[in-house]
Amino acid sequence: MRPLDHRDPGILAEVLTDSQLTADIIVDGIHVAPEVVQIFLKEKGVEGAVLITDATAAAGMPDGEYSLAGLKIHVKDGRCTMDGKLAGSVLTMDLAVRNVTRFAGWSLQDAVRAATLNPTRATGLAQHGHLAPGAEANLVVLSPDGEVRKTIVRGRGF
Repeated sequence: MRPLDHRDPGILAEVLTDSQLTADIIVDGIHVAPEVVQIFLKEKGVEGAVLITDATAAAGMPDGEYSLAGLKIHVKDGRCTMDGKLAGSVLTMDLAVRNVTRFAGWSLQDAVRAATLNPTRATGLAQHGHLAPGAEANLVVLSPDGEVRKTIVRGRGF
């Protein structure tokens, strides 16, 4: 995507200023700088921001070299690269949620909404992403700081 320019703002300005559009963002501090995350979240608001990860299979792995679909991917300090260029991320959704609270000062509740309810609404899957009678019991239990404590899939804890 071309960058935001003050004379030719492009699609980014349109997306940020149109309150009827949701927009997704990779909040790893690498794909998008924390200062730009703040601007994005301020403009899209709690209802319009959608967190995504762009995570590769190396997510959650230590620094090193990995073969993913036959390609050599290097992971160092949270940066996933191939031939010196970004090649996805190793961002997990729980870290994205914590980064939103850290980068933009959002509450954990609002950051979790951007990771759960907003994506389901944006993709037309509104029957997911919330608790209701008859809904699948797929949950992630977080600490007050946003650390994963437990996952529950179809009512079974892990």
